Amino acid sequence: MKALAVSIAAAGLLMFGAAGVGATPPGPGQHFDCTDGGNTSCAADDPGCVSNTRDHEKCSRTIGRALAKAFYGVIKCHITQVGKRFKSSANLNGQAQAEENCEEGNGNGHSVKEKLDDVLAMLAASGRCDPAQLSAASAREAELFGTGPTSLDARNAQFYCDPGDPIGDDDSGSVPASQNVLMCENTVAKNVARLHVFAAKCHEKMNHAFAKGQDFDEETCEETDPVSHRGALDKYNQQRDKLAALGICPSCLDSAAIDSLGAATLAEVDGNNGGVYPCNLGP
Repeated sequence: MKALAVSIAAAGLLMFGAAGVGATPPGPGQHFDCTDGGNTSCAADDPGCVSNTRDHEKCSRTIGRALAKAFYGVIKCHITQVGKRFKSSANLNGQAQAEENCEEGNGNGHSVKEKLDDVLAMLAASGRCDPAQLSAASAREAELFGTGPTSLDARNAQFYCDPGDPIGDDDSGSVPASQNVLMCENTVAKNVARLHVFAAKCHEKMNHAFAKGQDFDEETCEETDPVSHRGALDKYNQQRDKLAALGICPSCLDSAAIDSLGAATLAEVDGNNGGVYPCNLGP
């Protein structure tokens, strides 16, 4: 009887490890929102599916980190560009070229896009990714570095929103009129980038936990933790409150506007989760 009980317990193990006691989150290959399996830790606002193999999990983890790093990197390029434009607004062409070299490169392999391309090429050569994972990653890269309204260049005006001289080139937004406005706008831009990275990390943790049959509170990680106050949105809101106390922000970046940017950032990370963790992958 004892041997039979051990066999039954072993059969209950999920692909990546033992399930937590009483935990029935979505399993490998199932939707994060529990529509086809699982009834705990259901992530209702996160499309996509739990990785169905170890290789696919590693691929998605690498893609998620690389895309989040690229998002952060482009915003850093914009922060540097605006700082230079603020100090020397006459040197528009040189600063525009420097920003392009930072963002997309000039063949030296050091730009944000070139580094992302290297990661995707490495994954393609590794053989551990499903074609759907690589296709979705390439589509997301094209969106972020493209010219459409959801590109990072087009969205630059969300941060550099106080009316003034245009930043120029293909980057929307205006050069801040004062040091205080520059400090505020740079802080908000960096804070949004960090929120994006932290939220993507929460999704990575969720996917890993579910693949092991363990519960994970993705919403507390991504938004607010009432105990530790160290959720991704908690940290974002703490920076918002510091800016409000300083009183240095233009009206277009008051606390309500910063809240809207934070909500949009979390919605973006959630909305793109299905591309980082696609469904219906092969074996």
